[in-house]
Amino acid sequence: MSDEREHLSVEEVGRLLSRLRQPDLLRIAALADTWVRGLRRRDASDLLNEALARILSGDRPWPAEISLHAFLSQVMRSIASQWRHEDAREPLALDQVGEFLELPAAEDDLDFANLAQRMREALLNDEPALGIFHHILSQTSRRDACLQLGLDATGYDTARRRMTRTLRRQFRPGWIK
Repeated sequence: MSDEREHLSVEEVGRLLSRLRQPDLLRIAALADTWVRGLRRRDASDLLNEALARILSGDRPWPAEISLHAFLSQVMRSIASQWRHEDAREPLALDQVGEFLELPAAEDDLDFANLAQRMREALLNDEPALGIFHHILSQTSRRDACLQLGLDATGYDTARRRMTRTLRRQFRPGWIK
């Protein structure tokens, strides 16, 4: 296969990005917010802008078989990881005075793992909702989730709404312990 068939062209990427709807933009913003957690000098908009700049410049070729959200998420994860490594190597002015740069990345990973486990436990009584939760975490496509869970589109939507309601009820504001 040639590179043209394996990766989307910059024009195709531009068309895909121009067709994003509000829910897509909110999901992408939430992904950026997730990956930027623990970075002290940058925020989610910096991360998203850098990811889009790298994609649109052609520095990060987009494999044709990867979904928009999965690809953007992995690009943002990679950039955030790079920034964490850079921040760890660059001492800040306060560090030179005697304070050390604390990287809460490991703590954030533990918090995320703890939260994900608590969410799984909240969904234990609803197998389809739990399955959808696992597919969301692994960033598989809706089509793949439906095939693996044996759900049609309506069943998937219904189970996803149940999952969302359960998690919102269980984890209202102030859920972080």
